[in-house]
Amino acid sequence: MIKWFHLFCFALVLLRIESKSIKRKLPAYNENKEVESWTGKWFPFPPNTRTTVSPARKDAENDIISSSNSCDDKTLIGRDFNPNDIRHSYNYLCLANRTMFTPSLNRKALLHEEFIPPAYRPAMKCLNETIRYDDKIPTHGAFRLLPPKYGTYQFLPPQRWLRSVAEGAIVMLYHPCAYTKQVELLQKTVSSCMYRHIITPSLLLSPERPMALIAWGKSLQLSVVDENMVVNFIKENAKKGPMSNKDLNETFELYESGLLTEAHLVTDESDNEICGYKEM
Repeated sequence: MIKWFHLFCFALVLLRIESKSIKRKLPAYNENKEVESWTGKWFPFPPNTRTTVSPARKDAENDIISSSNSCDDKTLIGRDFNPNDIRHSYNYLCLANRTMFTPSLNRKALLHEEFIPPAYRPAMKCLNETIRYDDKIPTHGAFRLLPPKYGTYQFLPPQRWLRSVAEGAIVMLYHPCAYTKQVELLQKTVSSCMYRHIITPSLLLSPERPMALIAWGKSLQLSVVDENMVVNFIKENAKKGPMSNKDLNETFELYESGLLTEAHLVTDESDNEICGYKEM
């Protein structure tokens, strides 16, 4: 009996030694090595990236900007777009062959959707910082501090209208060479659906689909206006931005450089009923 007990104890010792040996042979997980080997995109920022928030931004969801704030004044307005500089007029003029933008009923609309984590909040940056986007037609990302006044613009850069998208607005883009009747039809539908909208020309669009609707995390690119499709997109995606609950009655300065026509109320400033005139 004692002999078997000694053998049992000896076996336990060998098993423990072998276990330690195996553990020593296992390669340690190297997080930095995994990060360095990753070749895809990071969202919203790569690991260990230091991000800064403008001192003028007191709260990500309640940023009342003083009109005297130098972070977003007119001294550096040309960084994104200067409506008073004729050299920037190419943003809203048709300089291409208009026949390339002929509408086609055979060209299907293109719906693009991106997954955005619910906790993600876009950064607000001053005019002394350059804002660039990874996507050709951005549906989220950093923007300037002053919110644009809702309505139709001669031209409004994405650094401005993404602020409106974050507030739950629908942004309508059209290429300057797009067919006028199609643009007017889309413009009429959007402006009749809700107060929170921005309409602006944009060179980001292709000749195949020279019109687009932008919502938070989504875009719909069109060759021909399908009113039912447009209304459905607006109803399903309006007021979805992280700042949608912002009180529009708060007093702060609005950006309105290049504004042609101010938006009119459809129901109220909160757009409690969206596209109410259109029963689907």
